Amino acid sequence: MNQLNEKLRFLESKNVFLIPIEEQHLDLYYELLGQASFDNCKYTGSKIPITKVGVTNYISDICSDHSRVDFFIVNKENDEIVGEVVINNIDSKNRCASTRIAIFQEKNYNKKFGTEALLLALDFGFGMYNLHRIELQVYSFNERAIHVYESIGFKKEGVLRDYLYFDHQYHDAIVMSIIENEFKKREY
Repeated sequence: MNQLNEKLRFLESKNVFLIPIEEQHLDLYYELLGQASFDNCKYTGSKIPITKVGVTNYISDICSDHSRVDFFIVNKENDEIVGEVVINNIDSKNRCASTRIAIFQEKNYNKKFGTEALLLALDFGFGMYNLHRIELQVYSFNERAIHVYESIGFKKEGVLRDYLYFDHQYHDAIVMSIIENEFKKREY
């Protein structure tokens, strides 16, 4: 059921396309979040139970917040939504923002969907919002994501010690960033 009825392809790469998350996607988004694995919750630091009211409020908030752009990541092969990628905390005066990405189900890990989607989102942020710097935080146990971020060109800037408390343990968060000229000169 996590397929789209529309074919709006806002940004597109070899294996994925991105579409903006809109209020009409409420039921679909609620279903997708409900299917997310425990590992997915750990990777994102999510602890709040998913409720229809919570998702309704969240979508309403993101659709009215002009300091962010939220996209579904869609597998071009079958129009299945596999995740989301976000450029948020857009600060046009300082030309910086944050990003985050999630692949909802383990069956879609290691297929390059996240890498392609993040590259599309970064290109959009640098090219359309004239951003100079985009940062993210990743938990130290998420080695797969750290590898992807480094392969794209993100640099480690620091560590937030014991930043996340999840499942009876503390975990560090690693702050990483990429600057527009680093993104533009990267090799594919």
